Amino acid sequence: MKQIFAALSRHAAERPKDIAFREPARSITWAELAREVGARAASLRPAVLGLGLSGIDYVIADLAATLAGCRVVPVPSFFSPAQVRHLLADAGAELLDRLPDPETPPLPLDYGGGAERVIYTSGTTGQPKGVVLGDRQLDASISGLAAALRPGAGDRYLSVLPQAQLLEQICGIFLPILAGAETLICPEGLAALLAGDGLGLARAAEEFCPTITVLAPRQLALWVAALRQGRARAPARLRYVAVGGAPTSPALLAEARQLGLPAAEGYGLSEACSVVALTPAPATAMRVIEGVSVRVEAGEIVMSGPTVMQGYLHREPVQGEWRTGDLGRIENGALQVLGRRDATILRQSGRNIAPEWVEAAALADPFVPFAALVQVAGDRLVLVLAPTSAPDMQGLISRLAALPFYARPEHVLIADPRLPGLIRPSGHMDRAVARDMADAREAEWISLRESQDERSLA
Repeated sequence: MKQIFAALSRHAAERPKDIAFREPARSITWAELAREVGARAASLRPAVLGLGLSGIDYVIADLAATLAGCRVVPVPSFFSPAQVRHLLADAGAELLDRLPDPETPPLPLDYGGGAERVIYTSGTTGQPKGVVLGDRQLDASISGLAAALRPGAGDRYLSVLPQAQLLEQICGIFLPILAGAETLICPEGLAALLAGDGLGLARAAEEFCPTITVLAPRQLALWVAALRQGRARAPARLRYVAVGGAPTSPALLAEARQLGLPAAEGYGLSEACSVVALTPAPATAMRVIEGVSVRVEAGEIVMSGPTVMQGYLHREPVQGEWRTGDLGRIENGALQVLGRRDATILRQSGRNIAPEWVEAAALADPFVPFAALVQVAGDRLVLVLAPTSAPDMQGLISRLAALPFYARPEHVLIADPRLPGLIRPSGHMDRAVARDMADAREAEWISLRESQDERSLA
């Protein structure tokens, strides 16, 4: 992190009046940001701080707490109250939900090292776990991404992911500071995830005209829908749109590119300090970032290198390689991620199915924020959807047609997302709950008709 504070100090001296970060009602220059960070850091003592802020205030608080040598614990806004209580208690953190009062003289932006951050993963079951990361992991991840994306002072970054996500801290705060690029913190992007309408995101992007952004697949689907309907135009200078966090439908990626959004997939996890691999423009296959080593053993992605976490909080440190739990393969130097090992569906034919890729075909529909592929009695596959409006069934069938026959669901079940327990706090559908629902509501299944000839090839 020394490089980040050195860059901030340099920009404040050389470009004091240029905008560093902006949000709809506020902006801050490089000189103001440097002054704010130093002044707020002076009022902090090394401690464990749970950061519950947003926008420019989050940027200042994160940098100030790091400069002061604190253990930073971002508090995700999508966590349930119970998960937040667990996070604070587990980390022994004090909640910081407003900026500390400034102190004079401010701390110089001379980072001495040693600050850590704990990123809590929402997980698939049980309580969230804290991933401990330090300077080694962050510096390696920042350097690897900088080498891949080559950000410069002429870039403009559109920040639309929650700032408590490690990916957004790296791509939306640290990389822009390193490059001297201006960042727009765009609440419309977050709102799109909740409201299911990408118009605000699309129009904010058109007005700001970014060059780089990082999206969740859901945000890409909503933005593409707004462009498809002619409600906005793609930014003219946009050169890279990274999409990660979950598999993305190839059809959605292709349509995005046709509409002027140069979308490219990335793969990562908090245990590896966010990004492991991404697709460099204009390539179409993911490549592992510099400094990271990846191999596949018995189908599982195993990685090593300086980005591997120190360990989970309160558990033994990680030594050597990290087994990710993700399935994948490497062909011609390119990494392909197939899904989670613990989510794999095994059909009676012996075929394995990664449900994430089937679900991605459903989630490409802007009216479908939640989906789960489940296996029920009789080796039948049911795709459970929780839409906000009537889904495009023909579009879904078309996207499913690109999958192998044995992976295509035979039926669809429409569910109410308000059903208790169906949607986890992380924003994903609980497959166990979806499977129980599909078992109990067979009479409501909607058939996805296939020809007998296709079935015979499954």
